Amino acid sequence: MNADECTRGCCGVSRRRNVSDCFDRGLRRNRTEPFAIAGKKITDANGLEAQFSLKIEHGLIEAVRFRVTSCVALTAYAEVLAEEAEKLSLSSAIAIAPQTLIDDLEGVPLFRRDRANLAVAALRSAISIATLQQGVTNESRLHLRHATA
Repeated sequence: MNADECTRGCCGVSRRRNVSDCFDRGLRRNRTEPFAIAGKKITDANGLEAQFSLKIEHGLIEAVRFRVTSCVALTAYAEVLAEEAEKLSLSSAIAIAPQTLIDDLEGVPLFRRDRANLAVAALRSAISIATLQQGVTNESRLHLRHATA
């Protein structure tokens, strides 16, 4: 693949990041069957739900799928998050913060930006499950466990 064919930001050609385009892409992804590694369904105070599933290969997130409640902002944030997390290690993907999504996605009304928190929490749940299934240890937890022993 050359830089003209790549749609990732690494080649200088990134996908459009406005609510409408991300919602359209997210709506298609939201309809796909989940992968075997799926996080818990997370529900926020408004009753909105999000659940992510992952395909892991060689310690990297190969693909991301999600199921979210029908909310334009939540679907768009979930799509941005899925695009960002693909090809990252589990430890890099879990570090994606809600503010990163808010900064990257144009056009979300201020009173709907809390949906980024729900999307990130749902992805982190899937990463936690993947970490357990892959047998990856988090060194910081290991150090805390030994410090209390």
